[in-house]
Amino acid sequence: MYLAAYFISFMRNFFKYIFYNFFLILLIYSCSKDDSSLEDVPLKDIATQYALENDSIVEFLQTHFYNYENFQNLSSDNTIELLIDTISGDNSDKIPLFNQVSTISIDIEGDDGEIIKHNMYYIINREGSGDNPTVADSVFVAYKGLTLGNTTFDFRKTPVWLDNTSVVRGFKEFTTLLKRGDISTNNDGTYLLSNYGIGTVIMPSALGYYNSGTGSISAYSPLIFQINLSTYNTTDHDYDGVKTINEDVNNNHIFTDDDTDGDGLPNYRDPDDDGDGILTIDEYDANNDGIIDDTDGDGIPDYLDNDEGK
Repeated sequence: MYLAAYFISFMRNFFKYIFYNFFLILLIYSCSKDDSSLEDVPLKDIATQYALENDSIVEFLQTHFYNYENFQNLSSDNTIELLIDTISGDNSDKIPLFNQVSTISIDIEGDDGEIIKHNMYYIINREGSGDNPTVADSVFVAYKGLTLGNTTFDFRKTPVWLDNTSVVRGFKEFTTLLKRGDISTNNDGTYLLSNYGIGTVIMPSALGYYNSGTGSISAYSPLIFQINLSTYNTTDHDYDGVKTINEDVNNNHIFTDDDTDGDGLPNYRDPDDDGDGILTIDEYDANNDGIIDDTDGDGIPDYLDNDEGK
């Protein structure tokens, strides 16, 4: 009887997992590091490369401005396209980006295991009215991507769904600083997006494509993104009852390096995280008391412990 119930439960989650991942493959096509058109060049030392790029970014911020005056009186449903230009001539009195950005540091691990903090510079034009997504969520965004040479490499005026676990690091980290907006449905079935978060981020290449280049993005290119966050969905990629954000066991915001059972399938894609033959969904909170189960009291939850004393 137990085996039959286990088989039914396993097949139910298995087919959900297969369907979801097939849909996800069709969905994710932008901002991803897995784009087959990317071309790798030899790796450079991360610390040395970051120092060079950060100097270039700071110089760019000091000598360029954006159309900040257009963003000063945003209506609740208004969107302004980011435009960047050099401070010179008729624009010599403009406020440089350097005087308007805030900074957040993201930890990047070097080849020798050393952690190199990478500054990411950003501006929040409208915070948004709702709550913030996580680096694991699916976000409904419009965006514009630029290089420091002011070349536009991608532009989505109409929002699209992107999976934060598959976009470049700086993109997903920045979406967590924005808040979702409001969505209202009109009588004709169309919808109105309003009060959504709008902002711009400038990031070094290690938070983008680093030594990969494609199209108008050359290897080791710092990137600029304007992002409008309409809304988001909390994700559970493998439908195992554990939110994807909680599958990041080492809490480094990278989801492909958490593989508790070492089967080559990261936890957020694995319906049996500890490989004990019992689905995660059936041992995460088996008694539905709202507490994650730890049968042997060793501090490791059952769904990550293949020797929980059962």
